[in-house]
Amino acid sequence: MATVTPSRMNVPSYQEVIGEGGAMFTVFVVELETADGNRQFIQRRYNAFLNMHKELKKDYPQIASFNFPTKAFLRGASSTKEYRREQFDQYVQLLVGLSPMPEGLREFLSNTGKVQQALHKSTLRNIVRMQNRPAESDIKTINQLMSKPTMFLKFGRRGEPHWRKFSLICASGGWAIKWETKKKGKTPEIKILSMKEVRFGQHSAVFARKKMPHLNSLSFSVFYTLPNKKELETLDLIAKHPDDFFVWTVGLKHAIDNGGIGMDSETSEWQRQEEQAEKDLMEEIDDFDIFGDDEHNDDDHEEEEDDRLITTGNVMFSWGFNGWGQCGVVETIGRDGHLMPSQVTSSACRLVDHGEENSDGFDIQNIACGGNFTVAVDSRMKAYIWGHGSVCGGVADKHGGSVRRNDHVFQPSPLKQPFRNVPIAMVAAGDQHALFLTQKGEVFACGVNDVGQLGTGDLNDRSAPQQVEFESSQSDSTIKVVAAGHSTSAAVNSQGQLFTWGCGMFGGLGLGDEENREQPQSVSMREFGMEVKDVSCGQHHMAAILVSTMDVQKSTGTSGEKKINTKVCTWGWNGCGQLGLGDFVDRSTPQTVEVISSGGKIVEQIVCGAAHCAAVVNITMGELEIQGQLWTWGNGVAAMATEGATHAEIPRPFHLTKKGHESIEVFRIAAGDNFTLVLDDEGGLMLLGVNPNNNSGKPVNMGLDLEKLEKSIAGVDGIVTEIAAGGRHISVLAPKRFAYSSLL
Repeated sequence: MATVTPSRMNVPSYQEVIGEGGAMFTVFVVELETADGNRQFIQRRYNAFLNMHKELKKDYPQIASFNFPTKAFLRGASSTKEYRREQFDQYVQLLVGLSPMPEGLREFLSNTGKVQQALHKSTLRNIVRMQNRPAESDIKTINQLMSKPTMFLKFGRRGEPHWRKFSLICASGGWAIKWETKKKGKTPEIKILSMKEVRFGQHSAVFARKKMPHLNSLSFSVFYTLPNKKELETLDLIAKHPDDFFVWTVGLKHAIDNGGIGMDSETSEWQRQEEQAEKDLMEEIDDFDIFGDDEHNDDDHEEEEDDRLITTGNVMFSWGFNGWGQCGVVETIGRDGHLMPSQVTSSACRLVDHGEENSDGFDIQNIACGGNFTVAVDSRMKAYIWGHGSVCGGVADKHGGSVRRNDHVFQPSPLKQPFRNVPIAMVAAGDQHALFLTQKGEVFACGVNDVGQLGTGDLNDRSAPQQVEFESSQSDSTIKVVAAGHSTSAAVNSQGQLFTWGCGMFGGLGLGDEENREQPQSVSMREFGMEVKDVSCGQHHMAAILVSTMDVQKSTGTSGEKKINTKVCTWGWNGCGQLGLGDFVDRSTPQTVEVISSGGKIVEQIVCGAAHCAAVVNITMGELEIQGQLWTWGNGVAAMATEGATHAEIPRPFHLTKKGHESIEVFRIAAGDNFTLVLDDEGGLMLLGVNPNNNSGKPVNMGLDLEKLEKSIAGVDGIVTEIAAGGRHISVLAPKRFAYSSLL
């Protein structure tokens, strides 16, 4: 395992994690920065730090004199959690000053998992979920992830479940999966060609011995045969995280369906070169304690040792304006500003009988916020909607009918779905209409349709989703992206073709006129010679990312790696300079935003607010590399987050910093009417623009500490993995964790 020698350390957060039987575990997130500027994030338990402290204080007087925080202090109510975090932060800063740094301490700080890795796998899961089946490039990535050791809880025919590291290997008889065991000289493996089926849930005879229904969504069995035997055997596993479950089940199912893993020699070579160097990158929590465990720990006598933490799903939080129940929190209905993030549950509301639904089973995976409502999809791909009655008429009431059209729905409520049991891949929300994209590439729409924004060929509102029909020059193309604005809609198909419909005011559809469209119309992009990758809709303007690839020639004259180029195009209303074209003139056809489409810039994401735009940009110019830089333009308050700021008609970078003045790398963004929500690569949040909690109109530039604001939800990480912004409200997802005690 590679070790690290940090030049700086700090503790941005810590959390209490629920263990088996209700036991609580304290886990610290530690940020490390080396002299060359590389940053890493590790997670370590309190016990591991305490045992290290006991060893180090024998040789270092400054460590011995430090008043190490006790568990009672960390969990006490006599001080704020921020103060308690700062006390532990002082301790790690003392550690980094030890010279020379003890070898044991360097090993203790070795990186075994970064927040970015979890975010990467979550992104991959969202990409593949939007397709009927994974693309070959996605399968290659999945195979590479599987080749790295991944921890699973393995069930056997005897004894208790145990944590084991599994990986995909290239064996002499073909591809196989292997796992580590304590038996000397034995490394069990199962060949892909012997596998017959992957079955979700806990339905095998082995699982029947010790069922864990609360972890059913992370459980699966691999059915296989042994040589010269006909009887089916099972390999029964529980994943630590939904993303691990996704990667392995998709990878194994694809391999079984195709008679082999389908990895080429390039992937095999990559595996051989990288396996050792990145052996532990995918471990999210490491209980590595090189100093040994002290069974008689006076400060921690009530804490059981946890071996691995299981992420059982997501917890949803919402805050902002809640006049129609769009935050999903009944207690604050009608308030102008719902200031504190509150957990959104699926407990019964007065309009809907949820039957089987309960707060523990409400595991949201995909969210979108509209002008006055919210729509979400859970882990079973079931759709929920809540908020203004103009959109929520398709919610089932407790008698199996629908709620009345003008009845607002105050908590997440199952939507009557015409999707024919096809899972939902993506949702989008406009001011008063919603779009649903299925894994088959079908689009459904519901809500207000006064200007044709539903794309159904008429102006009739729909309380239940109705399918939208598309015409395409490619018979095999399917829709892969949907977006919704105030009264507009857009979609991109698998051939990179853009469609728009709804309100044509100010040329907002990009069709060369200001006419409304009641059905999807293809937007001409031929002059750009690139495919549309993504699109976002504002109040009366749109922005799209176009992409092209080209082979980079090696010095030998052969084709090397592929270079990606991106271009941003905008059109529609430009009253605040939100098109980024250097003026305030409306455009009815797509125009190139030159500033952000040149100079080595690769645009990863773009979003539109009511009258502003924001983008996540990577820049490469010679030796200069900048990852995750935020650019904004348009409405002065929203784009610049400064009171009295003039409108910005040209895109410009927005430099985000945190304590210590380090630059923040942006991972994902979302736009409300007059604000931008930023998710950084550490899972932290920032709000830029007008705070949706009030009507003052005063801009803010503030960090949002979800863990600090919502301390009552035990076991929830301070790390956010998904964000959505509506007109004046916000919803986010954070992982829920569970500790299972077992000997490794």
